[in-house]
Amino acid sequence: MTKHFFSLATVAVLTLFTLGQVRGQGLAWVPGGATKTATEAPPPVVAPPSWIGWGSVQTGFGFRDNVLLSQASEERSGFVRSGIDATVWRAPQGRADFLASLKAEGTHYFSARTVNHESVAILLSEWRYRIGDVLKFSLDARGYSFDQIYDASDTDLQQVVTEVKTLGANIGPKVRWTLRPSWWMETDVEAKRLTYPDGANNRSVREGTLRLGWRPGTRFEVSVAGTEGRRNYDVRVQNSVSGRPLAGTQLRIAEREGEFRIDATLDAAGRWKTSTRASALRFRDNGVGYLNFHQRKITHEVEWTTDAWLVALKGSARRVEFALQTVGVGISPTSQIRDDISADLQIERKLSARWTVYAGYTWERNRSNDVIASYYLNEGLLGIRWNWEK
Repeated sequence: MTKHFFSLATVAVLTLFTLGQVRGQGLAWVPGGATKTATEAPPPVVAPPSWIGWGSVQTGFGFRDNVLLSQASEERSGFVRSGIDATVWRAPQGRADFLASLKAEGTHYFSARTVNHESVAILLSEWRYRIGDVLKFSLDARGYSFDQIYDASDTDLQQVVTEVKTLGANIGPKVRWTLRPSWWMETDVEAKRLTYPDGANNRSVREGTLRLGWRPGTRFEVSVAGTEGRRNYDVRVQNSVSGRPLAGTQLRIAEREGEFRIDATLDAAGRWKTSTRASALRFRDNGVGYLNFHQRKITHEVEWTTDAWLVALKGSARRVEFALQTVGVGISPTSQIRDDISADLQIERKLSARWTVYAGYTWERNRSNDVIASYYLNEGLLGIRWNWEK
Protein backbone atom coordinates (compact mmCIF):
# COMPACT_ATOMS: atom_id res chain seq x y z
CA MET A 1 0.00 0.00 0.00
CA THR A 2 2.76 2.35 0.98
CA LYS A 3 4.58 1.51 -2.22
CA HIS A 4 1.52 2.29 -4.36
CA PHE A 5 0.92 5.58 -2.43
CA PHE A 6 4.52 6.65 -2.99
CA SER A 7 4.20 5.88 -6.69
CA LEU A 8 0.97 7.91 -7.01
CA ALA A 9 2.49 10.82 -5.08
CA THR A 10 5.52 10.76 -7.34
CA VAL A 11 3.29 10.82 -10.44
CA ALA A 12 1.24 13.71 -9.00
CA VAL A 13 4.35 15.79 -8.24
CA LEU A 14 5.76 15.15 -11.71
CA THR A 15 2.40 16.06 -13.27
CA LEU A 16 2.14 19.34 -11.36
CA PHE A 17 5.74 20.17 -12.28
CA THR A 18 5.02 19.43 -15.95
CA LEU A 19 1.86 21.58 -15.90
CA GLY A 20 3.85 24.43 -14.42
CA GLN A 21 6.43 24.12 -17.16
CA VAL A 22 3.73 23.96 -19.84
CA ARG A 23 1.97 27.06 -18.55
CA GLY A 24 5.28 28.83 -18.30
CA GLN A 25 5.70 28.18 -22.02
CA GLY A 26 2.30 29.72 -22.84
CA LEU A 27 0.43 26.38 -23.11
CA ALA A 28 -2.78 25.31 -21.35
CA TRP A 29 -4.00 21.87 -20.29
CA VAL A 30 -7.34 20.89 -21.78
CA PRO A 31 -9.55 17.84 -21.32
CA GLY A 32 -8.35 14.86 -23.31
CA GLY A 33 -4.73 15.51 -22.52
CA ALA A 34 -4.13 17.94 -25.40
CA THR A 35 -2.41 21.28 -25.08
CA LYS A 36 -3.01 24.55 -26.86
CA THR A 37 -1.73 28.10 -26.75
CA ALA A 38 -3.27 29.88 -23.74
CA THR A 39 -3.17 33.28 -25.40
CA GLU A 40 -2.32 34.35 -28.89
CA ALA A 41 1.02 36.05 -29.46
CA PRO A 42 0.86 39.66 -28.22
CA PRO A 43 0.52 42.27 -30.94
CA PRO A 44 3.76 43.86 -32.03
CA VAL A 45 4.77 46.94 -30.06
CA VAL A 46 4.05 50.04 -32.14
CA ALA A 47 6.80 52.60 -31.85
CA PRO A 48 5.67 56.19 -31.23
CA PRO A 49 5.62 58.29 -34.41
CA SER A 50 8.89 59.96 -35.27
CA TRP A 51 7.13 63.01 -36.76
CA ILE A 52 4.13 64.78 -35.29
CA GLY A 53 2.25 67.53 -37.12
CA TRP A 54 -0.47 70.01 -36.23
CA GLY A 55 -1.84 73.26 -37.52
CA SER A 56 -4.85 75.25 -38.65
CA VAL A 57 -6.46 76.99 -41.62
CA GLN A 58 -8.60 80.06 -41.07
CA THR A 59 -10.54 82.73 -42.88
CA GLY A 60 -12.47 85.79 -41.75
CA PHE A 61 -14.14 88.99 -42.85
CA GLY A 62 -13.64 92.40 -41.33
CA PHE A 63 -13.54 96.17 -41.74
CA ARG A 64 -10.70 98.72 -41.36
CA ASP A 65 -11.38 102.45 -41.22
CA ASN A 66 -7.88 103.67 -42.15
CA VAL A 67 -6.14 101.37 -44.61
CA LEU A 68 -3.33 103.84 -45.40
CA LEU A 69 -2.55 104.83 -41.79
CA SER A 70 -3.14 108.40 -42.89
CA GLN A 71 -4.03 111.55 -40.97
CA ALA A 72 -6.10 113.02 -43.81
CA SER A 73 -6.47 110.62 -46.76
CA GLU A 74 -8.19 107.79 -44.91
CA GLU A 75 -9.44 104.91 -47.03
CA ARG A 76 -12.09 102.69 -45.44
CA SER A 77 -12.59 99.17 -46.66
CA GLY A 78 -13.97 95.78 -45.84
CA PHE A 79 -11.56 92.90 -46.24
CA VAL A 80 -11.14 89.15 -46.24
CA ARG A 81 -8.18 87.65 -44.37
CA SER A 82 -7.08 84.03 -44.68
CA GLY A 83 -4.12 82.16 -43.30
CA ILE A 84 -2.45 78.87 -42.49
CA ASP A 85 -0.36 77.83 -39.51
CA ALA A 86 1.42 74.45 -39.66
CA THR A 87 4.06 72.81 -37.47
CA VAL A 88 5.98 69.55 -37.68
CA TRP A 89 8.04 68.15 -34.83
CA ARG A 90 10.66 65.46 -34.97
CA ALA A 91 10.38 63.63 -31.66
CA PRO A 92 13.60 63.52 -29.62
CA GLN A 93 16.19 61.11 -30.92
CA GLY A 94 18.37 60.77 -27.89
CA ARG A 95 19.14 64.32 -26.78
CA ALA A 96 18.12 66.13 -29.98
CA ASP A 97 14.85 67.11 -31.61
CA PHE A 98 13.78 69.29 -34.53
CA LEU A 99 10.88 71.69 -35.05
CA ALA A 100 9.70 73.50 -38.19
CA SER A 101 6.69 75.75 -38.68
CA LEU A 102 5.09 77.86 -41.39
CA LYS A 103 2.75 80.79 -40.84
CA ALA A 104 1.25 82.65 -43.78
CA GLU A 105 -1.54 85.20 -43.92
CA GLY A 106 -3.02 87.36 -46.65
CA THR A 107 -5.50 90.25 -46.58
CA HIS A 108 -7.46 91.59 -49.55
CA TYR A 109 -9.22 94.97 -49.23
CA PHE A 110 -12.39 95.27 -51.28
CA SER A 111 -12.60 99.04 -51.80
CA ALA A 112 -9.16 100.50 -50.98
CA ARG A 113 -7.90 102.42 -54.00
CA THR A 114 -4.19 102.92 -53.30
CA VAL A 115 -3.17 99.54 -51.86
CA ASN A 116 -5.58 96.62 -51.87
CA HIS A 117 -3.64 93.80 -50.23
CA GLU A 118 -1.19 92.77 -47.51
CA SER A 119 0.61 89.50 -46.87
CA VAL A 120 3.07 87.92 -44.48
CA ALA A 121 4.82 84.53 -44.55
CA ILE A 122 7.26 83.22 -41.94
CA LEU A 123 9.15 79.92 -42.06
CA LEU A 124 10.89 78.89 -38.85
CA SER A 125 13.09 75.89 -38.07
CA GLU A 126 14.85 74.99 -34.84
CA TRP A 127 17.22 72.16 -33.98
CA ARG A 128 17.61 71.60 -30.24
CA TYR A 129 20.11 69.59 -28.23
CA ARG A 130 19.84 69.01 -24.48
CA ILE A 131 22.41 67.92 -21.96
CA GLY A 132 20.29 66.84 -19.05
CA ASP A 133 18.19 69.57 -17.46
CA VAL A 134 21.09 72.02 -17.19
CA LEU A 135 22.10 72.98 -20.73
CA LYS A 136 20.14 73.40 -23.95
CA PHE A 137 21.68 74.38 -27.27
CA SER A 138 19.58 75.31 -30.29
CA LEU A 139 20.20 76.54 -33.81
CA ASP A 140 17.44 78.68 -35.27
CA ALA A 141 16.88 79.55 -38.93
CA ARG A 142 14.10 81.81 -40.21
CA GLY A 143 12.93 83.03 -43.57
CA TYR A 144 10.19 85.59 -44.02
CA SER A 145 8.36 87.70 -46.56
CA PHE A 146 6.30 90.83 -45.82
CA ASP A 147 4.10 92.85 -48.14
CA GLN A 148 2.42 95.35 -45.86
CA ILE A 149 1.17 98.89 -45.49
CA TYR A 150 3.68 100.52 -43.19
CA ASP A 151 4.59 103.91 -41.79
CA ALA A 152 8.17 104.11 -43.09
CA SER A 153 8.83 107.71 -42.02
CA ASP A 154 12.24 108.14 -40.38
CA THR A 155 12.68 111.85 -41.03
CA ASP A 156 10.41 114.85 -40.58
CA LEU A 157 10.74 115.87 -44.24
CA GLN A 158 7.67 113.91 -45.29
CA GLN A 159 5.18 111.37 -44.05
CA VAL A 160 5.93 108.08 -45.83
CA VAL A 161 3.15 105.52 -45.50
CA THR A 162 3.61 103.00 -48.25
CA GLU A 163 3.43 99.38 -49.30
CA VAL A 164 6.65 97.77 -48.07
CA LYS A 165 7.87 94.48 -49.54
CA THR A 166 10.58 92.72 -47.58
CA LEU A 167 12.45 89.45 -47.93
CA GLY A 168 14.60 88.38 -45.03
CA ALA A 169 16.46 85.49 -43.45
CA ASN A 170 18.39 84.99 -40.26
CA ILE A 171 20.29 82.24 -38.52
CA GLY A 172 21.96 81.99 -35.15
CA PRO A 173 22.72 79.79 -32.16
CA LYS A 174 21.11 80.05 -28.74
CA VAL A 175 22.34 78.54 -25.48
CA ARG A 176 20.36 78.29 -22.24
CA TRP A 177 21.89 77.32 -18.89
CA THR A 178 19.88 76.37 -15.83
CA LEU A 179 22.26 77.76 -13.22
CA ARG A 180 20.15 76.67 -10.27
CA PRO A 181 16.62 75.21 -10.05
CA SER A 182 15.14 78.74 -10.02
CA TRP A 183 17.73 80.64 -12.10
CA TRP A 184 18.55 80.48 -15.81
CA MET A 185 20.65 82.40 -18.31
CA GLU A 186 20.33 82.52 -22.10
CA THR A 187 22.49 83.90 -24.88
CA ASP A 188 21.23 84.43 -28.41
CA VAL A 189 23.23 85.54 -31.46
CA GLU A 190 21.67 86.23 -34.88
CA ALA A 191 22.80 87.27 -38.33
CA LYS A 192 20.07 88.69 -40.59
CA ARG A 193 19.76 89.75 -44.20
CA LEU A 194 16.88 91.94 -45.43
CA THR A 195 16.20 92.91 -49.04
CA TYR A 196 13.65 95.22 -50.69
CA PRO A 197 12.50 95.45 -54.32
CA ASP A 198 14.06 98.90 -54.85
CA GLY A 199 17.24 97.96 -52.96
CA ALA A 200 17.34 101.29 -51.13
CA ASN A 201 17.11 99.77 -47.64
CA ASN A 202 18.91 96.46 -48.24
CA ARG A 203 20.95 95.69 -45.15
CA SER A 204 22.74 93.12 -43.04
CA VAL A 205 21.99 92.96 -39.32
CA ARG A 206 23.89 91.40 -36.43
CA GLU A 207 22.33 91.05 -32.99
CA GLY A 208 23.35 89.56 -29.67
CA THR A 209 21.12 89.14 -26.60
CA LEU A 210 21.81 88.10 -23.03
CA ARG A 211 18.89 87.16 -20.75
CA LEU A 212 18.80 86.32 -17.06
CA GLY A 213 15.68 84.82 -15.52
CA TRP A 214 14.36 83.89 -12.09
CA ARG A 215 11.57 81.31 -11.74
CA PRO A 216 10.83 80.57 -8.07
CA GLY A 217 7.82 78.41 -8.96
CA THR A 218 5.74 77.20 -11.87
CA ARG A 219 3.47 80.25 -11.81
CA PHE A 220 5.88 83.18 -11.76
CA GLU A 221 8.96 84.24 -13.75
CA VAL A 222 10.97 87.46 -13.96
CA SER A 223 13.66 88.13 -16.56
CA VAL A 224 15.91 90.96 -17.72
CA ALA A 225 17.56 91.14 -21.15
CA GLY A 226 20.04 93.29 -22.99
CA THR A 227 20.37 93.38 -26.79
CA GLU A 228 23.05 94.97 -28.96
CA GLY A 229 22.52 95.25 -32.72
CA ARG A 230 24.22 96.64 -35.82
CA ARG A 231 22.63 97.52 -39.17
CA ASN A 232 24.89 97.90 -42.21
CA TYR A 233 23.09 99.37 -45.23
CA ASP A 234 24.29 98.50 -48.73
CA VAL A 235 23.62 101.82 -50.48
CA ARG A 236 21.69 104.09 -48.12
CA VAL A 237 23.58 107.25 -47.18
CA GLN A 238 23.79 109.37 -44.06
CA ASN A 239 21.76 112.54 -43.47
CA SER A 240 22.97 116.04 -42.73
CA VAL A 241 21.80 118.03 -39.68
CA SER A 242 18.96 119.36 -41.82
CA GLY A 243 18.03 115.87 -43.02
CA ARG A 244 19.45 116.06 -46.54
CA PRO A 245 21.20 112.97 -48.01
CA LEU A 246 24.99 113.15 -47.97
CA ALA A 247 26.44 111.71 -51.17
CA GLY A 248 29.51 109.49 -50.84
CA THR A 249 28.59 108.25 -47.35
CA GLN A 250 27.27 104.90 -46.13
CA LEU A 251 24.78 104.56 -43.31
CA ARG A 252 25.44 102.39 -40.26
CA ILE A 253 23.12 102.02 -37.28
CA ALA A 254 23.82 100.88 -33.71
CA GLU A 255 20.93 99.78 -31.48
CA ARG A 256 21.01 99.03 -27.79
CA GLU A 257 17.91 97.77 -25.94
CA GLY A 258 17.10 96.66 -22.41
CA GLU A 259 13.96 94.76 -21.37
CA PHE A 260 12.32 93.81 -18.08
CA ARG A 261 9.63 91.12 -18.18
CA ILE A 262 7.21 89.48 -15.73
CA ASP A 263 5.13 86.40 -16.62
CA ALA A 264 2.59 85.12 -14.11
CA THR A 265 -0.19 82.55 -13.81
CA LEU A 266 -2.76 84.02 -11.45
CA ASP A 267 -4.69 80.90 -10.42
CA ALA A 268 -3.88 77.29 -9.59
CA ALA A 269 -5.99 76.01 -12.52
CA GLY A 270 -3.86 77.98 -15.00
CA ARG A 271 -6.80 79.80 -16.57
CA TRP A 272 -5.56 83.35 -15.95
CA LYS A 273 -2.15 84.41 -17.28
CA THR A 274 -0.47 87.78 -17.61
CA SER A 275 2.70 89.07 -19.22
CA THR A 276 4.23 92.53 -18.79
CA ARG A 277 7.23 93.86 -20.74
CA ALA A 278 8.96 97.21 -20.35
CA SER A 279 11.81 98.19 -22.63
CA ALA A 280 14.06 101.10 -23.57
CA LEU A 281 15.88 101.44 -26.92
CA ARG A 282 18.63 103.78 -28.12
CA PHE A 283 19.03 104.16 -31.88
CA ARG A 284 22.23 105.80 -33.19
CA ASP A 285 23.56 106.46 -36.70
CA ASN A 286 27.21 106.78 -37.69
CA GLY A 287 26.79 110.33 -39.01
CA VAL A 288 25.80 113.55 -37.32
CA GLY A 289 23.00 111.76 -35.48
CA TYR A 290 20.04 113.00 -37.51
CA LEU A 291 18.25 109.64 -37.21
CA ASN A 292 19.04 109.23 -33.50
CA PHE A 293 16.11 108.58 -31.18
CA HIS A 294 15.28 107.19 -27.75
CA GLN A 295 12.30 104.83 -27.43
CA ARG A 296 10.42 103.63 -24.35
CA LYS A 297 7.71 101.00 -24.55
CA ILE A 298 5.47 99.01 -22.23
CA THR A 299 3.21 96.10 -23.17
CA HIS A 300 0.74 94.20 -20.99
CA GLU A 301 -1.19 91.05 -21.93
CA VAL A 302 -3.96 89.22 -20.08
CA GLU A 303 -5.29 85.83 -21.16
CA TRP A 304 -8.19 83.75 -19.86
CA THR A 305 -8.73 80.20 -21.13
CA THR A 306 -11.13 77.35 -20.48
CA ASP A 307 -11.75 74.11 -22.36
CA ALA A 308 -13.94 75.99 -24.85
CA TRP A 309 -13.06 79.69 -24.54
CA LEU A 310 -10.06 81.95 -25.01
CA VAL A 311 -10.11 85.68 -24.31
CA ALA A 312 -6.90 87.67 -24.77
CA LEU A 313 -6.40 91.40 -24.30
CA LYS A 314 -3.16 93.18 -25.20
CA GLY A 315 -2.29 96.83 -24.75
CA SER A 316 0.91 98.73 -25.50
CA ALA A 317 2.21 102.28 -25.30
CA ARG A 318 5.36 103.63 -26.94
CA ARG A 319 7.12 107.01 -26.98
CA VAL A 320 9.83 107.94 -29.49
CA GLU A 321 11.86 111.10 -28.90
CA PHE A 322 14.14 112.26 -31.72
CA ALA A 323 17.43 113.96 -30.92
CA LEU A 324 17.83 116.31 -33.92
CA GLN A 325 14.59 116.07 -35.89
CA THR A 326 12.30 118.98 -35.12
CA VAL A 327 8.79 120.21 -35.83
CA GLY A 328 7.97 123.72 -37.03
CA VAL A 329 10.21 126.62 -37.97
CA GLY A 330 11.97 129.38 -36.12
CA ILE A 331 15.06 129.84 -34.03
CA SER A 332 14.30 127.04 -31.59
CA PRO A 333 11.83 124.51 -33.08
CA THR A 334 10.46 121.68 -30.94
CA SER A 335 12.02 118.22 -31.10
CA GLN A 336 9.80 115.67 -32.76
CA ILE A 337 7.95 113.24 -30.49
CA ARG A 338 5.75 110.29 -31.40
CA ASP A 339 3.36 108.45 -29.10
CA ASP A 340 1.84 105.14 -30.19
CA ILE A 341 -0.94 103.49 -28.19
CA SER A 342 -2.67 100.30 -29.26
CA ALA A 343 -5.12 97.72 -27.93
CA ASP A 344 -6.01 94.31 -29.30
CA LEU A 345 -8.87 92.06 -28.16
CA GLN A 346 -9.22 88.44 -29.31
CA ILE A 347 -12.09 86.08 -28.42
CA GLU A 348 -12.26 82.42 -29.49
CA ARG A 349 -14.94 79.77 -28.98
CA LYS A 350 -14.12 76.13 -29.67
CA LEU A 351 -17.06 74.37 -31.31
CA SER A 352 -15.38 70.97 -31.55
CA ALA A 353 -11.93 69.43 -31.72
CA ARG A 354 -11.72 70.64 -35.33
CA TRP A 355 -13.64 73.91 -35.50
CA THR A 356 -13.19 77.25 -33.74
CA VAL A 357 -14.88 80.59 -34.32
CA TYR A 358 -13.10 83.82 -33.41
CA ALA A 359 -13.55 87.58 -33.28
CA GLY A 360 -11.01 90.35 -32.97
CA TYR A 361 -10.84 94.11 -32.53
CA THR A 362 -7.78 96.34 -32.96
CA TRP A 363 -7.43 100.01 -32.07
CA GLU A 364 -4.36 102.15 -32.72
CA ARG A 365 -3.55 105.79 -32.14
CA ASN A 366 -0.33 107.25 -33.51
CA ARG A 367 0.02 110.79 -32.22
CA SER A 368 2.84 113.24 -32.88
CA ASN A 369 3.55 116.93 -32.42
CA ASP A 370 3.90 116.80 -36.21
CA VAL A 371 0.23 116.66 -37.29
CA ILE A 372 1.07 114.92 -40.58
CA ALA A 373 2.52 111.96 -38.68
CA SER A 374 -0.66 111.34 -36.63
CA TYR A 375 -3.43 108.86 -37.38
CA TYR A 376 -6.09 106.61 -35.85
CA LEU A 377 -7.08 103.08 -36.83
CA ASN A 378 -9.97 100.75 -35.96
CA GLU A 379 -10.34 97.21 -37.23
CA GLY A 380 -12.87 94.46 -36.54
CA LEU A 381 -12.76 90.83 -37.68
CA LEU A 382 -14.97 87.71 -37.53
CA GLY A 383 -13.72 84.32 -38.71
CA ILE A 384 -13.64 80.55 -38.45
CA ARG A 385 -10.70 78.18 -38.04
CA TRP A 386 -10.24 74.48 -38.86
CA ASN A 387 -7.67 72.70 -36.71
CA TRP A 388 -5.85 69.46 -37.43
CA GLU A 389 -3.34 67.19 -35.75
CA LYS A 390 -1.58 64.07 -37.00
